[in-house]
Amino acid sequence: MKAVVFAGEGKVAVEDVQEPQIQDPKDAIVEVKLSAICGSDLHVLDGKTPGMRKGGVIGHEFVGRIAELGEGVAKHWEDTRVLGSFLIACGECTACLAKRFNFCDDRRALGLGELQGDLDGAQAEYVRVPNADTNLKTLSGALSGLSDEEAIFGGDILATGFHAAAASDIDADDVVVIVGAGPVGLMCAGAAQRMGAQSVLILDTDERRVRFGAEQLGFDGIVVGDDDVGAAVSGATGGKMATVAMDAVGAVPAFKTAIRTLTPAGGRATIVGVYGAERYELAMGRAWISGLRIQFTGMTNVQAYWDDALFAVAKGDLEPQKIVTHRLELDDAPAGYEAFASREAMKVLLSP
Repeated sequence: MKAVVFAGEGKVAVEDVQEPQIQDPKDAIVEVKLSAICGSDLHVLDGKTPGMRKGGVIGHEFVGRIAELGEGVAKHWEDTRVLGSFLIACGECTACLAKRFNFCDDRRALGLGELQGDLDGAQAEYVRVPNADTNLKTLSGALSGLSDEEAIFGGDILATGFHAAAASDIDADDVVVIVGAGPVGLMCAGAAQRMGAQSVLILDTDERRVRFGAEQLGFDGIVVGDDDVGAAVSGATGGKMATVAMDAVGAVPAFKTAIRTLTPAGGRATIVGVYGAERYELAMGRAWISGLRIQFTGMTNVQAYWDDALFAVAKGDLEPQKIVTHRLELDDAPAGYEAFASREAMKVLLSP
């Protein structure tokens, strides 16, 4: 079968690889109908997420059809349409039973290398999904009307937005700032808005991304420059500072920007973006006196939030498919990666 594989630092290639096989009774083989390129895939290429073996299949966002099931799968049937989770959980440990799937004792992830279980990913014609009863969502009933382009976001970045909004305890009094107007940031903004935040602002250094968020999704935005970002937020909100600021980038400058937008009276900083070996020196006294709360979301708890995310789309409350800018064939994946890495593309979808 054709698949997108890691071809060495900074590179992907489309190659013929062996089709996946059932390895465990709880496995499913899914015929991929649509996959997507995610920022986490770029982290694999640039080494921020280490351990990807050369020739390993990359990718983790997908919608497809169940082609084959292991004999231990009880909740799914062959030839049904499903959404896959990038997060592979066991479904049976104490954390999973408490719906904290992102802290599963055997937590793995599709297409993210040896440190995440060395599972082949979903930018391919077929993908093997372990523990299918936990890690596949049947698109039936109220969800059957979702297009593949609408549904695919529920397996990663839209669920990420809902997870981040829940971790931030957003309510109607909150002024929410999202630092980073990329795909994840826009999903966080949508989730915050749906939770009833008083106002939501997106911030980015890239004017094109701020403008995209405004034109496609209707979000108010600020282009971050050399000016005082706190004053800019206050000016845009009638004199208020943020009560919640989310770092949707995963870079120290973004974290600093988020902190600078917060009210000095109990502001909450929610860290959504992926961090690796970065370091940041926190002014402890200032954080203490202001009652600063810093919440790292960690790996997204997909299975706990994909229902809320998908039903919001089904009801028409959110339209995540509006961020799609490039629709390519799987053979054109290298060009898609190039467009995504250069920010020419906001979201790239791949069809096998």
